[in-house]
Amino acid sequence: MRSIGRLLWLEPFYLFAWMPLILFPARLLPVPWQPVVVLALFAFWPLRWLHWRLANGRWIVPAQTPISLAMLLLLLWLPVNIWASIDAVRSWESAGYLLIGLTLFVASVNWPPLARHPQWLAWLLIAFASVLALVGPLLLTAESGALLGPLAALQHVAAPIAARLGETVNPNILAGASVVLLPLAVALGLPRHRPASETRPAGSQLLQAALWVVAGLMFGVILLTGSRGAVLAVAVSLPLVFCLRWPQLLWGLALLGVLAGLWAWGRGDLGLLDQLSSGGAIGGLDERVEIWSRALYAIQDFSFTGIGLGTFNQVIPLLYPYFLIAPSVDMPHAHNLVLQVAVDLGMPGLIAWLAILMIAITQTLVVLRRGPSSPWALGAGVLGGLVAMFVHGLLDATLWGTKLAFLPWLLFALAVLADSHAPTAATTELSGGV
Repeated sequence: MRSIGRLLWLEPFYLFAWMPLILFPARLLPVPWQPVVVLALFAFWPLRWLHWRLANGRWIVPAQTPISLAMLLLLLWLPVNIWASIDAVRSWESAGYLLIGLTLFVASVNWPPLARHPQWLAWLLIAFASVLALVGPLLLTAESGALLGPLAALQHVAAPIAARLGETVNPNILAGASVVLLPLAVALGLPRHRPASETRPAGSQLLQAALWVVAGLMFGVILLTGSRGAVLAVAVSLPLVFCLRWPQLLWGLALLGVLAGLWAWGRGDLGLLDQLSSGGAIGGLDERVEIWSRALYAIQDFSFTGIGLGTFNQVIPLLYPYFLIAPSVDMPHAHNLVLQVAVDLGMPGLIAWLAILMIAITQTLVVLRRGPSSPWALGAGVLGGLVAMFVHGLLDATLWGTKLAFLPWLLFALAVLADSHAPTAATTELSGGV
């Protein structure tokens, strides 16, 4: 049994090594092998089951937490979604993006080093965000027009490298990935309460300064992409993190909200909504509402199975043609996260996904209620990131069915790890807080 445990210790490294075969399949493997490569993500799961069998003497592994039960429902429903698809290749590709996140979640919450040090996962996400902020703008799609001045020159220099890699970055996807990680960097960079007996760790001020530099880079990237939905998500998630740290700021935030509401009411038109809704190939609110209506039609007609993972731009124009959007314009998704999940997975899959999201949010709230303990920043950062994902998801669906769709699953894992690592209320009271 000890040897199996040692093998299971290697699972995260295996997944990170296997991910490129799914993220870049066109250059690394033939199409017929795609389902095999996707299913190989579960190579360690039989070992995990055998380890449980030897340790507990039972054949069936129980769902130990509500989130694992919801994930099991989502996992068991995926074959139905792939079966219903008109394009199996595209659906297996989208399923691979989803399953990377799900298997990374399971590997992360069961990896002993992360169980002891949840903050390591947070630092890994911050490191990824730093690389994304530095490299992402150089690989933006040429037609995005987001880069100006010196950055445009740097993009021109990087163009041959991007051509050799065969990869570019969509500005909305870059903004969507940055906006869910920005609150984590800000939460970790905020000063926290310490008891009088605890000394500040050496280098903590330098680390906080580095986190604020990373946060500044990420915010600059978000502005650079021109994603209005991402800016709106930042405007909601960052004040939330600050209010969690300093609750007295809530009064000022409420006043600003009232003033903003009065200003919007005084305008008396839909100009602001049009500006928020426009972007990319979408000209304004009317076109976005038309896309949402087509998604609702598909949910009504395929409420059980969904239309099939990743087939939105194939099924929707065929069954529910657009009136305001030209046929030559490719709409890859519903431009709304919840609608897109429902279109792809049907209502059973949507229920499972929403359950996972709500359970993760509940676990962050549990961490925050335990007071300013060491995992507080993890809970605040995850909650801010998930709120940002939801707000941005009102206008886009950049972290579903894309190569960065694994990021929310790592936030889910961080929520579970922070909850399991946070002290109980009694422990916090006895220790005087951390």
